[in-house]
Formats: sequence, structure tokens, C-alpha cells
Amino acid sequence: MPFHKQGTVPNHQMIQKVDMQTAAFPTTQRTSSDWIALIFVAVLGAIQVYFFDITFHGPDQIRDVEIARRLIHHQEWPLNGPPLFGERFNLPPGFYYLLALPLLVRDTEAAIFITFGALFALSVWYLLRVIQAHLGSRCALAYAVLAFPIFASFYTHSAWNPALVMTLSNVVLGLFIRLAHQRRHDGLLLPLAAFLLVQIHPSAAPLLLGLGAYALLNYQILLNRKTLASLLLVAGLTWVWISMSGVISKLLSSAPASAGISPGNGWLTNLLDVAKWRDVFLMPYSAIESIQPTINGLGALAGFQLALTGVGVLLGIVFAARERTIRWMLTTTVLWFIVSMAFLSQGAFWHLDVVHPWLAVLAASGLARASERTRLSTRRFNAVAATSLALIVVAHLTLYTQFEKKGKYDLLLASLFFPKLEPLDYKIPGYTFKHLHAMRDSLTSRGICQDQVIGLDPMVMGNAVNRTLNAPCTSRATTGQASQNLYFISGEQDALLFDFTQGLQPLTTVGSSGMYAVKNTGALLNGKAENNVLSHKKMDYMTFLPARLEDGLTVTLPPASDTILRVALRCGRDYPIGQQTHWTVQGAEYKKPLVAIHTRYLGSNYYDLEWTLTMPAGQTQGATVSSTLGPLDCDVSAIARPLQMH
Repeated sequence: MPFHKQGTVPNHQMIQKVDMQTAAFPTTQRTSSDWIALIFVAVLGAIQVYFFDITFHGPDQIRDVEIARRLIHHQEWPLNGPPLFGERFNLPPGFYYLLALPLLVRDTEAAIFITFGALFALSVWYLLRVIQAHLGSRCALAYAVLAFPIFASFYTHSAWNPALVMTLSNVVLGLFIRLAHQRRHDGLLLPLAAFLLVQIHPSAAPLLLGLGAYALLNYQILLNRKTLASLLLVAGLTWVWISMSGVISKLLSSAPASAGISPGNGWLTNLLDVAKWRDVFLMPYSAIESIQPTINGLGALAGFQLALTGVGVLLGIVFAARERTIRWMLTTTVLWFIVSMAFLSQGAFWHLDVVHPWLAVLAASGLARASERTRLSTRRFNAVAATSLALIVVAHLTLYTQFEKKGKYDLLLASLFFPKLEPLDYKIPGYTFKHLHAMRDSLTSRGICQDQVIGLDPMVMGNAVNRTLNAPCTSRATTGQASQNLYFISGEQDALLFDFTQGLQPLTTVGSSGMYAVKNTGALLNGKAENNVLSHKKMDYMTFLPARLEDGLTVTLPPASDTILRVALRCGRDYPIGQQTHWTVQGAEYKKPLVAIHTRYLGSNYYDLEWTLTMPAGQTQGATVSSTLGPLDCDVSAIARPLQMH
């Protein structure tokens, strides 16, 4: 009987013998460690599929899904993939063809999310089986603890090209382990999988150095017919893409780089940037800490998983000398870090997804071998691993349920890049797909036109998704008839800072946002009967320029005893517009001081302002609120209501 069923504590030789026998002679018989790993991988995969629409959805994803739909419905075959480097370079189009496959079954984003989530879970299961067969059950169980990074797993089922990076990297690593451990030479699938991975995102390219070095030092691989056929196919497809896509001429063009691309440092300066190395290694934790407001306990769980990975990697390096496969994994990983850190003067969280499986397996091997050296029994090792996995499951459930409840969290931009960006207070609005579409459905089901929607929240949301999900305005007549009511949308914290929603009951709630119906009082923006002033010119494919207000902003209010005016602005630069001294009020007096909030999202400055004004009794003319800063580059969304109208 296996030693863990006999009730005895095995010695180090027994543990090592059992584990290495499992690695050298894979069988269909599963150990207790195998079952624990398999169960938790299935649970974590099921969480991704169950919360399929709780994932980030922004301009990149919307653009890519639209390209995939045009491929299916209009046979528009893309020759290039997603743009890079300020749209001066495009990836090959493999991602768009993969993205289109789920749409052939059902033409909904849900089909993509479920398919990609299931593929990620299956890729983890595949790599788990390879590890069980070649590196042992303990190593596989330790890998299961690290296989689903908390933050990155949140978007592995999104319609974004980095969503498939970890999935394909798992496959590439599994094929490489089989090739190296069994000393095989028939690398048919590995070049094809690596070719597809590099198409998904160029962050995978440095992995080719380690894989290429292995092939050169084991040259029989390059002489194998299957390998040669695979490499020739890759070369042929690459030549076809280069000749048809025009990528060479685009790279050689004299067109200036995007304004968002700054010149980088020298490769040695990049490589020796200590702050960048620190931010890279802390990224799995920093990404979770970037979520605002903080989700209680999630940072501690992310720190726990990162600590396990860090300790395991150090142990893996120590024990790598004894195992040929681990040595090559370590070499490939080190080469990836050297090239990536030297090339990238500024990197982002998604650049690390491709190397995560390699670090996870390296860490798992270190933890497994250390447990053998310390003579930790299988039962105790399983108990520690199962407890750790339970904590990881709790972390994933916490992240998904909180995002589902609120619909949107802000992400601190600085913490998602290495080295950290300055200034530190810029944010990314992180909306889930479910929240975005629930909000749009809530508007369209009531026949509400986007022109009737007011507030900072819908302004931020609209620009976060490139205004592609705005509620349609069918005709001028319909809009005019419906505009008797306006609809103010705000978050749950709004009432703590502002008075506008006091005494109002929300018409409906979506996530943590409430929608309030308010009668249109006829306020004017710069003399025009409109409540939203937006520019329709774009800076790039995902950013609208703000409107140009040559004479600043003047809001004309109808006569009322007490009035609350709420104005949201999205500006191209930082104005002192939140200061009361930069506004003049005529025909009314301040009942309360101006309340103002300034928030920075991506490259824009957002301001939320509220005036509480009182007008003399019997006044027949309205009041005006005017800025004194001269011309403004700002979008505007404004609404007013008398205080007695509850």
C-alpha cells in the first residue's frame, strides 16, 4: 500500500522514490495529491465560467469584437491584428480569427467569455497533467496553488488579446516540458503553439530565445522531419502575412509616433533600473492594491500567493541544478526577463502574463523539492496545499462578487505599470461587461435617449467605452417629446458629498449606481437648450477630444426660490475650475459654498461641481453661473432642480 495509507511517516528516500516514480512512469492511477489539484482547478475554472460577464470591457475589446463580427457577417478578412506602439505596428491577425470562432456558434460576447474562460481552465489542466507525469504529483499540486493569479485571471476570459496569453503559454510550456523531459526530437506542435502565442502578444517573443537555444544545443530536433515541417509552415505563414499586410512599409514610414509614446532609455539603463525590477516582482500584489476602493482582505490574499511564488522560485533556482527540465525552464525565464526588461522602458501588468506559468512551475518545483528534503509527509503536504488553495478560491470569489455587486471599481494607473507612472492619482475606470450592458438596457428599455442622461458617472462610463454603448436617440421628435424628463445617474457615495439626490428616490439601480428622474427645468448651456455638450472629434481610436468652449461656460437657470445646479466636466487639462473664486453668479446668492471633486481618469481631468443657490422672492428673471477662466476645453453635462421638487 502507498505509505500515506499505512499511517506511517515516510523517510526522505521513500518520498523521493514515490514522487519520482510517478514522474518517470505516468499511469492512469491518481494519487490523493492529484485529486486535490484536479478538484481545485475544476472549481477555479468553474468560477471563471460562472462569472463569465464579470470581466473588464473597454475600447480595445469592443473594437476587436466588432472586427471579428465583420469577419463573420461581411467576410472582411483582417490582415493585421491589434495595433501596438501608438498604432505604428500591428500584430499578425491570428487573434481575430480565434476571437471569431465562438461567434460562429452564438453571436454574443457571452460566447467569447465562456469559451476563453473554459480554454484557460483546460490549459491549466493540460499543464497540470504534464507536470504530474514528468515532475511529480507534489509539484503538480503546488502548481495548482499558483496557476490562477488573482488579478490576471479576472480578464483571461475577456475579449482582449492578453486574455489568451496565459492560456497559450500554458500549452507552450506543457509541450516544452514533454520535449525536454523525454528528450524527444519531434517538436511538431511546439513551434506552431509558440507562433500562435507570439501573434497574440509580442511579450511572448523573448521566450523564443530559450526555446531556440534548446533546439540549437539539441540539434537533432531541427533535423527531425516533423519539426522541419512545422517550422516551414510557420515561415510560410509569416512570409504571406508580411507580403500582404504592408507591415514593412508601415514600420519604415516617416509618420511620427503617437503622442502617448515617449522615447525610451538605453537598454542598459532599462536593465539596471532597480525600481522597475521591484515593481515587476510586486505586480501581482500591486495590481490588487490598485483597486479603489479597497476590497477588504484581497490584498492580504494576493500577498500570500505572491509570497508563495517568490519563495518557491528561490527554492526552484537552488534545486534546478539537479533537474534538466527545470534548468531549461529557468534559463528560458531568465532570458525572457533580461530581454523584456532591457527592451521595455515602461511595461504594464499584462506583459507579465506570458511568463507567469513558467514562474509558477519553477516555484512549484522548488516547493515540492523542499518538502521532500524536509521530509514532510504527503498527508501534511496535501493539507497545506489544500488550505492554500481554499484561500485562493476565497480570493477569486471575493473579487468576482464585489465587482458584480458594484459594477465598477477604479484602478490606480501608476500601480499597473513598471516602473510606476507619475503622477500617482490617475485612475482607470474598471467597468464590468455585465454592468455596462445592464446600464444600457435599463435606459433603452425605458426609451431614454443618451441626451437625457446627465452626470459625471455616465460621462466617465461613456468615454471608458468610446461611447459605443450610448443609448440611441432615434429621432429629433422622439428626443424632444421625451426630454421633459432628465435622468441623473450617480454612485452610492454621491449623497455623502452632494445634496442633489436628497429627497429623491431612484427610478432604478444598476450595481452601485442609482438613476433619478428629474423634470427638465429648461436650463441653458451657453444660451442653448441642451444639457450635454460633447465633442465628436477623436484624438485616437479610443479617445475623444473634449469640446472647445471659446467663451467658457455659462449656465442659465430659470427663476426659483432655491435651486441646486450640478455640473460635470471632462477637460483636456487641469483647470482650477473647482474653486468658487473662478465662477461668477448673477441673479442669485450662494446658500452653501460650492462643492467640487476633481478626479483624473486616464488622460482627462473630471470635475463634479454643485451649487446650492437662492434667488430673491418674486424674481421673474433667471440666474446665471459663469466661469471666469476664458476658453475651456471641456465636455459638459449639467442639470438643475428646485429644492422643493422632491
